Amino acid sequence: MVLHGNFRLLAIDFSLRVYRALFHVPFWLRMMRRRTRERSYKQSVELKTTHPVAYESPDHLVPWGTMNDNSTNRKFVLFMDRLISQQQGAGPWGFMDLGCSGGQLVRDFKDLGWIAVGLEGSDYSLKHGRANWPRMAGKNLFTCDITKPFEVVQGSQPVRFDLITAWEVLEHIGPDALDQVFRNISGHLRPGGYFIASTTSVPDLHNGVDLHQSKFSNQQWRSLITAKTPELDHVELPLRFYQFVRYNFDERSFLICRKRR
Repeated sequence: MVLHGNFRLLAIDFSLRVYRALFHVPFWLRMMRRRTRERSYKQSVELKTTHPVAYESPDHLVPWGTMNDNSTNRKFVLFMDRLISQQQGAGPWGFMDLGCSGGQLVRDFKDLGWIAVGLEGSDYSLKHGRANWPRMAGKNLFTCDITKPFEVVQGSQPVRFDLITAWEVLEHIGPDALDQVFRNISGHLRPGGYFIASTTSVPDLHNGVDLHQSKFSNQQWRSLITAKTPELDHVELPLRFYQFVRYNFDERSFLICRKRR
């Protein structure tokens, strides 16, 4: 940003980083309370899939996102933790992040006592042992092609999640594969649970490859979700764009859905 003279954007980015840092202490305090109350659920989960890596995906061939990203936003984590606990009753609550990259968001929900799972289409982070993968691989973080059927189980029982997120992931999937992606989302979502995503419609070129395969506007995504998963209702949450985990400054496109009870 400095090299391109984007000082205004640099100032905004710095201020938002400071804002996010303000939530480290309240997050730590809530984490300590959860541990004191012994609300950390330790039973392991298992991923069942016949497609453990998205071999045909451009993001596996050019793993830019999983190589660099390890995003979280503890304001978002604390907000959803409180909201779900109020609406869904006593835990354990479940969280799944699609396209989890380094897995920090999964770790944050896990540290608050959630059953937390992250799925990543590329095996780059697993093979290179980056970010949270050395500690959480095979326990909370798994490689998986989310355009194919899969199942998350605990013991012999399927796990249903109170919150599923996909931060700048949907546009990386080709239009023909979206049907199964939304079936996976709805099938793993508990009644009353939320699906939250951010999207962008601009190209994302790396090494001559455009990683964005479905460049839809926010309204197009909303219409697509309504058509493919009518059991998901579009809702609003009192969050500003910088309180989500990822966003595009120029195109603040968020999808917030709740599964009917």
